[in-house]
Amino acid sequence: MRSVRTVWCVGAWVLVWAWACCGVCDGVALCAQRREISPCTCRREGVTLELECEKVSSYARVAAALQGRFPPQTDAALTITHSDVSDLAPLALLGLHINTLKLNYNNISDLNDLNFVGLERTEYLSLADNELTTVPRHVLRHMPNLKTLDLGRNRIKYLSSTDLKDLPLIHYLVLANNGLVALEKSSLPRDLRHLHLGYNQLTTLNGTLRHLKSLEWLFIRSNQLTSIENELPMIAINMAMIHASDNRLESLPKDLRNMPTIDSMYFDHNTIKSLNGALQKARNLKKLNLSFNKLKYLVADDFVEAENLEQLNLGYNQLQSLNGALKNLSQMSNLNLTHNEMSEFSLQEIKGFKRLQVADLSHNTIAVLNGHTENMVDIGTQVLELRLEFNKLQSLSGALMGLHGLFKLNISHNLMELISPDDLIGLDQLRVLDVSHNLITTLEETSKTYLPVLEELHASFNKIVMLDKDFHGLPVLCHADLSHNKIESVNYELVTNTTCLIHGVTGTLKIYLHDNPILCGDNFVHLNICMAQWHVKVYGECVNRRSPNIFSPTVVAPSLLNDIMPMGSGLIVSSKVNPGVKVIPLESHVNSKNKLFPGYDNIVGQIIPGKNGELPIIFYPPITLPPPTQSPSTKQQRSQQKIQNVAPEIPPKII
Repeated sequence: MRSVRTVWCVGAWVLVWAWACCGVCDGVALCAQRREISPCTCRREGVTLELECEKVSSYARVAAALQGRFPPQTDAALTITHSDVSDLAPLALLGLHINTLKLNYNNISDLNDLNFVGLERTEYLSLADNELTTVPRHVLRHMPNLKTLDLGRNRIKYLSSTDLKDLPLIHYLVLANNGLVALEKSSLPRDLRHLHLGYNQLTTLNGTLRHLKSLEWLFIRSNQLTSIENELPMIAINMAMIHASDNRLESLPKDLRNMPTIDSMYFDHNTIKSLNGALQKARNLKKLNLSFNKLKYLVADDFVEAENLEQLNLGYNQLQSLNGALKNLSQMSNLNLTHNEMSEFSLQEIKGFKRLQVADLSHNTIAVLNGHTENMVDIGTQVLELRLEFNKLQSLSGALMGLHGLFKLNISHNLMELISPDDLIGLDQLRVLDVSHNLITTLEETSKTYLPVLEELHASFNKIVMLDKDFHGLPVLCHADLSHNKIESVNYELVTNTTCLIHGVTGTLKIYLHDNPILCGDNFVHLNICMAQWHVKVYGECVNRRSPNIFSPTVVAPSLLNDIMPMGSGLIVSSKVNPGVKVIPLESHVNSKNKLFPGYDNIVGQIIPGKNGELPIIFYPPITLPPPTQSPSTKQQRSQQKIQNVAPEIPPKII
């Protein structure tokens, strides 16, 4: 008996398998006859044939192509788009079981309900992107099993209480982008799960959502709503998302407290000024967008139970302080606070954040960054990327000490003058450092800090004048952008402790010095040759090279020189010595009443004698005067002879 049952079961499974295979084979065979159903196409999706007809001149051509081509009552999804269907005939005559019907982009303004008789089994209907001015109720009554209705992008201005009453099973309704101005009470079916009313002109929801206890997704963005207080479902145990951005809302509805299942909320581009405790019990909330509002402050318990919040966007508000409101958000991965009005920020605000990937504090007015001792930053706090660009920071004050896992740090466009060793201590995972567009004059302190995996250094648009051993604490640096500074000298020892590594393989350290004075000197080629032995390539070009025929010098007055250089044995005006630049003994310029530069023995630069006993002038950088138009006078000849009687050039130690 057991063997008989076994044989029967095996036989049954074989029949089922054979039937399934035949069904698939039949479907493939049916869809293979492309020419027979032209201008339509066919493909198989499971047990359903997907038939698509596009840019057809008349429905008669569609009927001729499809009618009688398939076995009776074959499950089909029929799509007719960008076509002329003004001659639409009864669809049931095609002999198909149409479970999905899409008539899009056909300029339909009216429909004959007789053409939809026999579509009782249809579950999906899309009449989107047409010219309908009313809901086609006379058509819908022939589709009692409809679950999805898409009427988006038509011209429907009003939804009455009877328009959808013949659709008891409707779950998904799209009325987006119609220019809707009013919803009549009780106009929405009670079992709706997804509702899209976005991109309309609604000023009120008129209580139409209060009874939608099964609602899961609500799209009401881009309307003219000023309040949705007492408008959301009274009971919504499955509510997962609310998209209400781009309205005129001034506050969050208190009904949100009764929706603990909400996963995502979008209230950006409104005029919300405070949260009023509406999110205190949002235990399952993961995504919250409140950007582009008018939030001025947060309260400490605004997110008291929102422990699962992962993405929070508070950018483009007027926040001056966070008041510890984020302290419970330990699961945060993306925190956006850009374009606010915070003048101070403490790392205490993100203490205990163990999964924070991006913290964006850019475009504020932050002048003070505190919470700088290791004890204040919890050992579990980790941030992969910290954005502090476009603030007013003059110093980091060691605030980042102990901030673990930092991968990328951007402090560009601030007022930084110096990077101290304490600023970068403990940032062992830092790979990208951007300090561009500041007032930094030296990177000397970076040589005292060890950043073992730093790969990119961006320090362009600063006031750096020389490079000495600045890279000695950057052993694997591969990219250094120092363009648009004032660098006149580079020590060859800059890169002796640095070897660019790309996936463990030695690469080339690329140093960008575009628009720096050093590129205008004759020693630049020699510099690049010497750097090559350390697998270093220097890039850039001289931008402000002066033509020898143009008289456009920078004049350095004696009074300024005393402020620039300390008193000593010599004064170096230019650290790069070009041909024609001479060393002028001080004794050759002694006035009967006072010395030219007291305390300096030699001057490197170009001296132009003064006229009529006046003090000579130093030009920096050196210039070439235009050729004289006539023979010089005896006095001028004596002056020129005096200039030529000088000491030899001084070869610089540092290039």
